[in-house]
Formats: sequence, C-alpha cells, structure tokens
Amino acid sequence: MDLERLTLDERCRLLGGATTWRTHGIERLGIPPVTMSDGPNGVRGEPVGASFVESVAVPVGIALGSTWDPELVGAIGDLLGREARRKAVHVLLGPTVNLHRTPIGGRVFESFSEDPELTARLAVAYVRGVQAHGVAVAVKHFVANDTEVERMWVDVRLAESTLRELYLRPFEAVVREAGAWGIMAAYNRVDGEFCAHNGHLLREILRDEWGFDGFVVSDWIGAHDTVAAAEGGLTVAMPGPITVFGEQLADAVRKGEVDPAVVDARVAELQWLLARTHAASRPSGVTPQAVDDPDERALCRRAAIASLVLVVNRDGTLPLAAGARVAVIGPNAARTRIMGGGSSSLDPLPYPSILDALVDRLGAAVVAHAPGSSIDVLAPRIGGPALRAPDGQPGLLLVEFRDGSDPEVEPVAYDVVRTSRFMSFGNTPEGIGDREFWVTLVGDVVPDHDGPHVFGAIVAGKGRVTVGDTVVLDDPDRRLPRGEWMFGWGSEEQTAVVDCRAGEPLRVQATSSGIQGFTGLTLGARLLDPPPLLDEAVAAAASCDVAVVVVGTNDEWETEGTDRATIALPGDQDELVRRVAAVAPRTVVVVNAGSPVAMPWVDEVDAVLVASFAGEETGPAVAAVLVGDADPGGRLPVTYPRRLEDCPAWPHYRPVAGTQTYGEGRFMGYRGHDASGVEPLWPFGHGLSYGTSRWEGARLSTSGVAADAEGPVTVAVDVTATGERPATEVVQVYATHPCPEMPPKALVAFARTVVPPGTTTTVSVDVPVASLRRWDDVGGHWTIDPGDREILVAASAGDIRARLPLRVVDRQ
Repeated sequence: MDLERLTLDERCRLLGGATTWRTHGIERLGIPPVTMSDGPNGVRGEPVGASFVESVAVPVGIALGSTWDPELVGAIGDLLGREARRKAVHVLLGPTVNLHRTPIGGRVFESFSEDPELTARLAVAYVRGVQAHGVAVAVKHFVANDTEVERMWVDVRLAESTLRELYLRPFEAVVREAGAWGIMAAYNRVDGEFCAHNGHLLREILRDEWGFDGFVVSDWIGAHDTVAAAEGGLTVAMPGPITVFGEQLADAVRKGEVDPAVVDARVAELQWLLARTHAASRPSGVTPQAVDDPDERALCRRAAIASLVLVVNRDGTLPLAAGARVAVIGPNAARTRIMGGGSSSLDPLPYPSILDALVDRLGAAVVAHAPGSSIDVLAPRIGGPALRAPDGQPGLLLVEFRDGSDPEVEPVAYDVVRTSRFMSFGNTPEGIGDREFWVTLVGDVVPDHDGPHVFGAIVAGKGRVTVGDTVVLDDPDRRLPRGEWMFGWGSEEQTAVVDCRAGEPLRVQATSSGIQGFTGLTLGARLLDPPPLLDEAVAAAASCDVAVVVVGTNDEWETEGTDRATIALPGDQDELVRRVAAVAPRTVVVVNAGSPVAMPWVDEVDAVLVASFAGEETGPAVAAVLVGDADPGGRLPVTYPRRLEDCPAWPHYRPVAGTQTYGEGRFMGYRGHDASGVEPLWPFGHGLSYGTSRWEGARLSTSGVAADAEGPVTVAVDVTATGERPATEVVQVYATHPCPEMPPKALVAFARTVVPPGTTTTVSVDVPVASLRRWDDVGGHWTIDPGDREILVAASAGDIRARLPLRVVDRQ
C-alpha cells in the first residue's frame, strides 16, 4: 500500500467499516477489504443468505481454561486458524481474555479463568496457533469488560495496580510473548474514558510500553467520537457503513481537529494487517466452506475430555460399573448445551447430545430417559417436522425481505430458515439498503400434541406475529418495552394461547423491521399444561442402578448482553436432583453449565462432573469419562462459591450512577477467599482423577534469587501414580508476598502431566522472577520487593502440598 497514492478521503475510509464484517477496499489501488468474524469458540464466517455455513464448535473459553493445558489450547488455536481460512476470514475476533470477576457475568463462559496467569498462558498458546495460519486475532475486550450490566457505557474505576496485575496481564502476555496482531477495544469506560478512545490504554500502555505494532478495532458500535477515537489510538471503527471514521474523520482532519500524521499511523497499521494476513491473495466474498474432519473431531473430543472436572467421586461411583442399568435424566441430557449465547454462538456441525452418546456407548443398559425439568426462559423455538414452508417443504420457513419503510411492498429477496428464529447482523441480501427494511417468516406450524399451546414472540423492531387467527404480538410503532433477548434490542416476549390439534397446520406470519442490516424475531411454543416432569424423572430413577442427572443452563441464561441474577440452577433442577437422589441407588450429577452454579444437594449425591459447554464433542466426551474410557483431567479455572454473597467482588458488583468501582482491588477470586477466610464450595484449581498419586520431594533450584535475575527459579516435585489407572495431575505453583497489601498467594506457574500406573514422574515448573513483581501505585512502575517468600506447591488453591522458602535480594 503506497500511502502517497491515497487521498485523505481514501485513507479515512479505510479506517471505517464498509459492512458489518468487512473493511473498505480501494479498488483503484488494488487494496483489498479485510473480513472479520466472531469467535472465539469457532469461526462463524460471513452469512450465506439468511443463515451461516456450519462451523466447527470447539470448547468455550472456560472449558479450555479447565484443561490447564497450553499445548492443547495451542492445537485448538491451530484448528481455528485453519477454519478461518476455510471461512475466508482474515481476522478472528478472539480470544476473550477478560477475567471471571464474578461467577454471574454473562460472558464468563467465553473467558478462560479468574486468574490472570492461567489466562495468559492459555491465551498465548491460542494466539500463536491461530496466527500460524496467517489469520489475525483481535484479543478482547481491552479492558475491564467483566459484566454485561450497563456494558455499553459503564465507567470502571480501579487502582492502576489492580488494572496492571490482574486485568491487563493476559493482554500484556499476548502482545509481548505471542505478538498478537490485533486487539479489540471494550465497550465500557475506564477512569472516565471509553476504551475505544482511551489514550492511556491504547497509546501509552499498549503501543508505547508494550511495543504493540498491530491494529486496534472497536467493539461493534463501541466508538462514539471521531476526534477522541483517532487521537486515542483506535485503528478501525466497526461496523459500517455508518461509522465515526470515514467522512467524519476526513472532515476532522480538514478542520485541524485531528493531525494527518495520526491518520497515516493508523493506515500503516492496517497496511501491516493486510500484509500479515495475505489479504490480497485471500479475497473476501469467497463462499465459506463447512468441513467435518474426523481428525478435527478427535481433537475437539480430546479437548472436551481434558476440560471435564470431577469434583466429587464418593466410593468410586465413577467410572460406571460394567453392566449397570442407567437412567439418563435432566433437561440437558437430550438438549445438551455446547456453547453460550451472544456473538460467540454459531451454527455448529451436527453433534450428539449426552443422551445420544450414552445410548451409543451403553446400548440397552440405558433403561430410561426423562427430562425432569424445563429451563427455557422463552417459549422454545420451533424446528424440524413441526415446520412447513408455504410450498410444502418440511422443516423450513420462508423468509421474505422488503426494503424501505413500507412492510406491504413486494419482497426484494427470499430465503429459508430451519427454525422459527431469525437474526440479522448485517446478513441481509442484495436489494436491502443501509436504512430501514423488513423481514417476514411465513409458513405453517404443525403441532404434535392436542390441546392449548402457549405461543411466545419477540421482535427487535416494529412488528406483528400471528399464528392461525390469533395475534401473538402487534407493535406497529416499536413501543413495547425492551427485554433481554438479542442484546436488549428485542421486545419483551408477548404470548397468546392457541388451541391446537396434532397434525393440523397453523399458518404463521412473523414480521419485524430492521435498520442498517440488524434485526431479529423469534417465535416459540410450549404446552399450556405440561406433563408432570418431576414425577416421571423420579419413576425413571427408581428403575435403575445409577441415575445420571444432567442439569445446567442454556444460551438464554448465559449470554452476551445480560448477567445472571443468581448462581442457582434455573427452574426446579435442585429439587429434581434431590428427589432423584432420594430413590436412586447411586446418583451422578453432570453439570452442563458455562459458569459456576450452586450445588445445595452436593452431600446427597455420589458423584459430580462439571462438563461446561465443551463444544461439538461434549456428549461423547462426557460419555467417555462416565464409562471410564477416559480420565477426567480438568481442574476448575474459577472459584465456586457456596453463595453468591461469598464472592469477593459481590459487594462492589452493581454500578452506582453509571460507575462501577472494583472495590475488592487485588482481592478478586481465590485471592479474596484466602484473605477473608471464607471457604468456597470448590477452590480454584480443584479436580480429581480416576488415578491416585503421591507427591514427594518438592524442591527449588535455589533458595535465593536476585530481583533482577533473568533466569527462572525451577520447582520440582516427584509424582508417583499409586493406583491401577493413570493419574492426571496439575502441579500448581503459588507464591506468597512480603508486602501485607498483597494477597496471601498468587498463581505463578503450573504444569499438567499424566503419570502411568506404578511409575514416578518428576514434574519441573519454571517460575519467572518477573512473576513475583507488583505495581507500585505511588511510583507508577513495576517493582520486585526484596524479602522472604514461600513458593507453594499445590493441587489447588485449597490443597497446599509443600511450602518452599525463597529469599529475594535487591540485585545481583
């Protein structure tokens, strides 16, 4: 790209989005557009018509965090790099490296951990894997974007030491160690300034201090002021075509409000992105490809298995005994959740549920199934044989697109969808302009039960929804209150009762307006008087040797745009577990949730397996672990509190007058539990193996080290597998600090290993001296305080196996 040949208008146009997912190209100079895609647990790609091509769904961030395995996460990054190439994507919007400040954040499932060092090590491996394929990352969300409450404007206030030591640490690692090519600025403010405009973050820390030479992209509609964003250090304002850059930026330069050199610096960053991603030889607009590769499924299964955390296993309940008659119970057994909601969601390749996988593995030994509970927030959307297009095609609804403000004009395009839900994030066809448009779903719903059904509908814009002769929703002026669906753009759900006859079709017509390519509508249905699910589940549990109860959440409870209000399981799942445990000879609970949940029944069951949202191979992975084909080697990457009120950040959770103060400071997560002495339900790092082990001979390579030493201190411990099965162990190394203002301990290094039965493995872990640093708020710099510390060798934050003294002296 020759800057000299670009006019001012062209330079500024390059820095603003052209569409929802692409930047502008300059055809006369052969400058190609760049295509970006949501991740981070897959690559959605650009839409084809009204839908997206199926994608590989890898385990979500918290599941990858549970592996404690950078090498494995690097292999997942490598897979995503290949998938991005298949989807004609130059920039993958991920990974998400925000921390689990509270367990109820709407995107906790999307992030790796509450701990900055664990997050950093996994993120570095992920970024290297993706970028090895010439695909850029946009590591997100920079920074302190840890709640969905008022997320678009909330002002986060925190000490510089807290910011540096915790929330910036993963970003620093991916820049300095992995050479990340992109960063995404968060929606929120930090210390009064929007992150997309924040010169302290984007210029002083990211570029000047860390040496970042990549591009910074705004979160979508996250840039609000042309001059502030340009001077603050934003490279690209997304999405387009309406953006604070482009024409507005060129006007600001002409008025003398923005230095032309600032624009040139940002264009140079975009030029570097084009070169790194080979965008000229990898054009946008190529049809995305869906590839279902057996080797990639095997990798996804291996990662899913490694993410499974066995937190309770009384009397060797797991693995399941050979020949045991199994009842599979729970709302997530047949409707297993493999990912959360929001921008990280995608259309996955076909995947089996936990029920499917257990039936496939155990056959007739699965003697019963019962859902036991319903956890749907909205009326469940309709799909499969219950849908029929106007021309009679089964399993489809027709989509009609109309341009302009009049919903009665002739459609300009048609498509089909496979469920009664449609969302558009710029995936509108040719003929739809940049302003208002309309989408209508048309077809028949064919009920499979007699009796009254509750139909529920939501529209993002103005709209009307009818089922047969019944009006479910009528909002011609968009006056309905907004709910939580579709990031808060959707209306509150409107319902109506319709008397149905099995097999008799009802004509559906659901319309919503949209603007600038964005809209959504959903229609769902449920029986007005559902069957007695709890009673059916109890009867199933009484007929078996082992009840496997699959409880959890779904993408309505865990999604971008809203936090959970509680850590309690939705609906009556706690009662379901207790009633099953009261009658079943043995009860195994599988928790299919993307973030911590309360377990008030934990002392009443025999085993608990935390399965998270582990991607397309969640079902087979859970089945493999339950039957003993694989070891559950995961460790919790986040503290599970007994009560939400026990979470150290909870007293400071709710913003006050638009300001969110991180009043717990450094004492977030396990650090806060250590300081307060409040015992969690499960500590950070906890997890069991089917194998047993003995740890002995913990030692340090030195008893003293200089604060300016370049080499690491090495911790070694001998781990012996004492049982008949391999022992999966994660040796966790924590360090204490001589300053009383610091937390009692912090993770500084770790290593995962599998020890064969009857053998001993020496596990060595390098602890960088720099990991012992703290930020001096008074002096405004990093420092490593001299004094005596302890290096703790541990199996979790609550299970310290050895304490090793280490003296830090001032200098060599």
